[in-house]
Amino acid sequence: MSTTSLDQQAAGMADIGNRLAFSKKLQNTTNKIHAAKCIDEILTEVSSEICDLFAAERITLYLQSDDGKAIVSKIKTGLNQFKELKLAITQTSIAGYVALNKCLLNIADVYDDAELLAISPSIQFLKEVDLKTGFHAKQMLVFPILSADDGRLIGVVQLINSLSGLPFSRLLEEGAPELAKTLAIAFDQRQAMPLIKSKYDGLVAAGHLSPEDLASAQRLARSQGSDLESVLIADYQVQARHIGGALAEFFNVPYEPYQADRPKPVDLLKQLKQEYVEANAWLPISLGNQDSLVILTPDPERIKSSGIVSHVLPRYPNIRYCVCLQQDFTLTVEQFYGSNGTSGFVGDLLSEMADEEEPSSLSADEVNMATDNELVKLVNKIVVDAYNQGASDIHIEPYPEKGKTQIRFRKDGTLVNYIEVPASYRNALCARIKIMCDLDISEKRRPQDGKMKLKNTDRWTSSCGWLPSPLQAAWKTSSCVFCRRVNPSRWTSWAYPIGIINSSKA
Repeated sequence: MSTTSLDQQAAGMADIGNRLAFSKKLQNTTNKIHAAKCIDEILTEVSSEICDLFAAERITLYLQSDDGKAIVSKIKTGLNQFKELKLAITQTSIAGYVALNKCLLNIADVYDDAELLAISPSIQFLKEVDLKTGFHAKQMLVFPILSADDGRLIGVVQLINSLSGLPFSRLLEEGAPELAKTLAIAFDQRQAMPLIKSKYDGLVAAGHLSPEDLASAQRLARSQGSDLESVLIADYQVQARHIGGALAEFFNVPYEPYQADRPKPVDLLKQLKQEYVEANAWLPISLGNQDSLVILTPDPERIKSSGIVSHVLPRYPNIRYCVCLQQDFTLTVEQFYGSNGTSGFVGDLLSEMADEEEPSSLSADEVNMATDNELVKLVNKIVVDAYNQGASDIHIEPYPEKGKTQIRFRKDGTLVNYIEVPASYRNALCARIKIMCDLDISEKRRPQDGKMKLKNTDRWTSSCGWLPSPLQAAWKTSSCVFCRRVNPSRWTSWAYPIGIINSSKA
């Protein structure tokens, strides 16, 4: 076999390989086009996949205007804002020529006047665009999107600059009609679907609200100077979970409603002041799987695009965003920081207390810690928050080894999480409560009862119970503490449940 034959055979095998690779990429792009929820998603998101498929530097997707006299492209410029590029369907522009004649053009150099003249005497490239943007266009592959039913024009695809620096290949020319068919089907199917233009239009698409009612609610919100979510809930009886569902669909993140028993992530909140959280509208609420940081915000797209979370909390590279209603965000901020700021924020107090190794028994140093100014403020803050939140009891539950001490409030008969205190402070915390209740701080075996009083709080009195756990020695923990009658108006009965809970590790 001659060298020429071998070269031809090798070239043929290479061509087959290129066609198979292109066919596979085309299928993947087709799947993503059909998975797009709306036309705008195809125009702004899937277009990058098409650009990669044809190894092009840039792409512009045009759709025919409603009057049929122009082709229009949308460029996303903000959260819900698009800039429109409009070209008349005439012979004067390259994309307009393709739309008018419904033909494919593969141009090697758009600055070559002779090449353009060979196509049509009227066609020209708008060089002013390159001069204005600083981008230099050269190769172009432009083809129409035609309806498979009647051949009518739907739009135009304009690929600019081959990454190879050479004209677009014959293989890409042959693949262009296949992509055009896929786009035609996708556009025809989605033109009948309601286009989501705002984050609340999902309510209309789901049938929870009519378009007229949404427009009326927007006018009412503007006239009242209130947020739209409050108006929808109060005046149009739209459920908060339905609004949350619309927000989740719009931002493509999970919806997280307000949870009254959500534990405070004290370690995450140390660096964030309440004023900063309220001004920037984002809040860390927990650590998910594999130390992923969960962020709650009414506007995930703005927070995500700004990169502010990674800047403020650089320890957590994995960030997961959740969307919420504005009222849910406000309630969560009040839950974490308190509504009146009494005695300072508990996270600030904990951050000012050094995290040291815990001594094995109550020493003179721990007694000093119990009278430390920051620890005094922390205990006062816990009691005052319980009173302000209408709690009937405070439960302080130490856990073994380096386990944190859990503090919970009893509200309407149900225990809800409040905060967790580092293990190194559990003995000092319990000693401080004993001091406040005039109890014997050295006694660990016998149950004790006492009372405490706080000034400037309507002269209310709280009784305190001290109950050793049967597993105290084995666990090497402090005894269990609970305060009864924290809020007399909410108090109905008292018992010693914490001993049972702590003994069974429930």
